[in-house]
Amino acid sequence: MRVVTIEPPIKPPSHVLGTVVLLHGFGRSPERLDGLSARLASLGARVLLPALSPWWWPTCTNNTRYLNRVADAIAAASAPDPIVVVGHSAGAAAGAWIAARLIRGGHQVTSVVFVDGVDSPVRSIRRSWPVLQHSGVVAICGDPSPCNRHGALAKWLRAQPAEDAADLQIVSVQGMGHGDVEGAGIGVYVRLCKDNPSAPQREVLLDLIVGAVSRGLQAPAN
Repeated sequence: MRVVTIEPPIKPPSHVLGTVVLLHGFGRSPERLDGLSARLASLGARVLLPALSPWWWPTCTNNTRYLNRVADAIAAASAPDPIVVVGHSAGAAAGAWIAARLIRGGHQVTSVVFVDGVDSPVRSIRRSWPVLQHSGVVAICGDPSPCNRHGALAKWLRAQPAEDAADLQIVSVQGMGHGDVEGAGIGVYVRLCKDNPSAPQREVLLDLIVGAVSRGLQAPAN
């Protein structure tokens, strides 16, 4: 199991605010999120970037046994810090499952951020929702596209009963590309997701993620 750790650019005895778990999308790698991870580390957070391989079933993005192992490694690396989980695309489903396991284990998951997320074939988000729904979930959603399954997760979240979504925030960013979290003009997203890269919209997205993480790191534990 490979977990990249980025320490905040501060020196002891400065206090690390907490741990951010940053999860890439299907077929991608932790290095694709280097730009975002640097911004999150600048908040004073320790950033963990687990590698979620999609190609081999024992370490598949959707393999809940493997995700349990990732969650346990995160718990060992972050306790007793507050934890914010951020997942892009399929990483949102992995993040939901990991966050739920951490919460069940008594860890301080203060926020979960979905970045143009999609649920997994094994419905990791829906299965985790009873545990997550009061954990300060933020869903940042782009326009419907082939890569976010035409906005399926946003539609499902909006359909949740009010009492089950009291701590849910859905933010729609018009013109946001599915791959904007990784950078501008990445070919795979332009071809498959029909992204039309826009530097201003990418900055809006990154600012929203950083803001959500900052609030999560400072939020009281549930």
